[in-house]
Amino acid sequence: MSIFRDFFVKEKPVFTGITRGVGGFGFGKVSGGGGGGPIGFTVKVYNVNNVLQSTTPHSDVAPGTVYKYTDAGYYTIEIEPTSGDVEFQMWAWGAGGGCGSTPGPAIGGAGGGVRGTSTFSGGNTITFLVGGGGAYKTTTNNTSSSFPDGGSSAGSYPSGPGGGRSSIGSGLIPYPTRDSSPTQYLLIGGGGGGGVDYNTSGTLAAYGGYPSGADGGGYYSVDGAATVGSGGSQTAGGAAGSAGREPAGTAGAKYSGGDGPGGGGGGGGGYYGGGGAGGYYAMGGGGSGYIHPTLTNTSSFTTTPGSSNHMLALDDPSNPGTKPEYAGDSGYPSNPHGGVDGVVVFKVL
Repeated sequence: MSIFRDFFVKEKPVFTGITRGVGGFGFGKVSGGGGGGPIGFTVKVYNVNNVLQSTTPHSDVAPGTVYKYTDAGYYTIEIEPTSGDVEFQMWAWGAGGGCGSTPGPAIGGAGGGVRGTSTFSGGNTITFLVGGGGAYKTTTNNTSSSFPDGGSSAGSYPSGPGGGRSSIGSGLIPYPTRDSSPTQYLLIGGGGGGGVDYNTSGTLAAYGGYPSGADGGGYYSVDGAATVGSGGSQTAGGAAGSAGREPAGTAGAKYSGGDGPGGGGGGGGGYYGGGGAGGYYAMGGGGSGYIHPTLTNTSSFTTTPGSSNHMLALDDPSNPGTKPEYAGDSGYPSNPHGGVDGVVVFKVL
């Protein structure tokens, strides 16, 4: 569960007309809809293991209503057969990459964001995934990957897995086959690559982005710059980092980040995942985002390199406040070593 659920539970809501279901928040007054009839749909929330957590119906939904989902997992929106057409403005941010520990900067890359608009008719289903943030890993527990596709990290030094991608698709995409087709998603926010301790040379990057994720950037001078994982693109996964003093990483692939088996950071998931790093201390590459050509009002939000920038996922400057604080970041003030879950947002137009 992400830090945002705890945040919203503990703090008094400052929005009017707030409604909440497990894993998501809806803002705005709910009344009659348009587009041929009242708008109605049901949101089903599953955890990362495909276990149903909640079923929440929404009826007579008014234009301007916004829903934000910040917990890693698998979700569906089932539009009622009698509903009018629903025009959704949609956003997806990938999750932040995992982190190593001091004395180096250690923090991984932020997730990338994308936006687009589409209309869905009554009886349709929308399937979406919220990517999981790369967990802070120690020398005895650093092999986990992040839902659904962040690359893993391993080895004898603290290192972080890549963050998972966040995706929105048209139609029912079954959980077991969620990675089977390159054409089933409308939007993908790429996950950030994992960070590692002692990555004190180079310029820190590793963030997810569109059209390409960033190369890891940070490495240790003894191992060399070739050990970093490369970012994913629109046509291929990021290249693996070379061996250095430990085994080489593995390349990213369609949807999945590459692994860092020798102590390097894992690659972020994405349309194409970032490459896993090699050596002892190099960063994994960021995953690429995706925007389907049929969408309108599209944009992307990709951060920039540098120690004060690469870890922070960017909000939509045309719609400030859409991205919750910390969503998609790698590290945040109360826990500088944790990658944060991504977020998926829907606004009824």
